[in-house]
Amino acid sequence: MTQPLAGIRILDLSRLLPGPYATMLLADLGAEVIKIETPVFGDYMRLIPPFITHPQTGEKISAAYLMVNRNKKSVALNFRNTRGKEIFFQLARDADVIIESYRPGAVARWGVGYDTVRAINPGIVYCSLSGYGQSGPYAYRAGHDLNYIALTGLLAANGHADQAPVPPAVQIADLAGGMLASISILAALVGRGKTGEGKYLDVSLFDGALSWTGTVIGGSYAAGTKIERGKLQLNGGMACYNVYETQDGEHITLGAIEPHFWSAFCKTIGREDLSNRPYDYEPIAEVAAIFKTRTRAEWLTRFEAIDACIEPVRDFGDVFTDPHVRHRGLIAEIETPGLGKIPQIGSVFVFAANHYAPPPRLGEHTREVLGRLEIRDLEIEKLEKAGVIKTRN
Repeated sequence: MTQPLAGIRILDLSRLLPGPYATMLLADLGAEVIKIETPVFGDYMRLIPPFITHPQTGEKISAAYLMVNRNKKSVALNFRNTRGKEIFFQLARDADVIIESYRPGAVARWGVGYDTVRAINPGIVYCSLSGYGQSGPYAYRAGHDLNYIALTGLLAANGHADQAPVPPAVQIADLAGGMLASISILAALVGRGKTGEGKYLDVSLFDGALSWTGTVIGGSYAAGTKIERGKLQLNGGMACYNVYETQDGEHITLGAIEPHFWSAFCKTIGREDLSNRPYDYEPIAEVAAIFKTRTRAEWLTRFEAIDACIEPVRDFGDVFTDPHVRHRGLIAEIETPGLGKIPQIGSVFVFAANHYAPPPRLGEHTREVLGRLEIRDLEIEKLEKAGVIKTRN
């Protein structure tokens, strides 16, 4: 099966999570993604725990890095060096997309910004992915995921009523922004196919997180209702949509928003008097007390043949053995040199042919990619000694 983005070449200057997540999605769709990394440290994600220890070398390899960098190539290149910049421009001439995640203005100061690249490649799609965008009062602020969701109002709504806000288990702004970047890049490539013109994309992690607040938080604000942590409609404020503890200390989710699901739930627990109160806050305590009378397994058995939107709260390890997850092909076990098969969440694009290549070591493909530019081995050796590049033999 031909992958949808086969033939598309992306130079990925981004680091950490948002940009690499975006380019992993595009790599899963068949794009050739070349990570342009600094020769010394490379992508900072390589330094983030938890680590897997290489059994032969003792090298500590970031498991977090392995999760978002499959199907890519790594070129370790200092593009701020004069010769390194020349090599970057050679690569940029044949690229379809460049994505970077530095602070606004940084790539322009280094001489590798959009205007400079567009002069040699008018069709380039150039995506700048930053915390707050390329303009605005916050544009030059440093920040991370927790800061972005704090400023969007999302963090204030997350957690239990009358308790402090709780940081989410995943980086919402980073992943929302990364996905927004990949969608923007795809749209720009479609547009280029019609007009032949490239595009500059200003994508913000803050913007991505804010767009996710629209349905519940934004809806409550528009309706003039009070936004209370743990009491929004889908945030602990309704009896029909909540998390409940069972007798054995486990937890269960109830998502019976539609009247017929809630009615089936109330009938099964013998509380049909609650059938007309699915969206109220007050019945939560009564429903909680009912769930405490049985173990989670007993409740799941009781509702096994009843459509009431009830599912267990599971540990992540259980997800990897889930038959539905396995059936959908959502687990990838990628053979990684020296580490064996590393399990991770696979491609969500079930229509694409998923042939997984392991995440690259720093500079693993430097020699291969520079060879395309007809840069000879002698110069490669000189450049490596000068610290302009790094290769991995």
